[in-house]
Amino acid sequence: MSRIAAIARGIMANELSISPLESKHRQLIRLIWTRNGMGEQYYRVLAPDMPYNRFESHVTRLLERGAGEGWVRFIFPPSPSGDESAYRLEFEDEARFVQELEALVTRDA
Repeated sequence: MSRIAAIARGIMANELSISPLESKHRQLIRLIWTRNGMGEQYYRVLAPDMPYNRFESHVTRLLERGAGEGWVRFIFPPSPSGDESAYRLEFEDEARFVQELEALVTRDA
């Protein structure tokens, strides 16, 4: 019975793990919005009651959700580029971003 339980645990662990593509996608989003110290600038201005790495993770997830809902758009070049400005984000609804960011910071306070 322990072999079957071990196999079941292995299958469940594989199903619960994040795919490498999803992980890389999230990493690109984080790299884009934190580029040129913007992440630290947001952190200093908002002064949330959380460590920076947690703040960065929350904002990355917020921007992912925004992209899914259509109020944030990420621009990627068709092929890898050394020009960092080719990777950027644009707000379809900047007021929505500000509102969501404020809610994120006050919710975790």
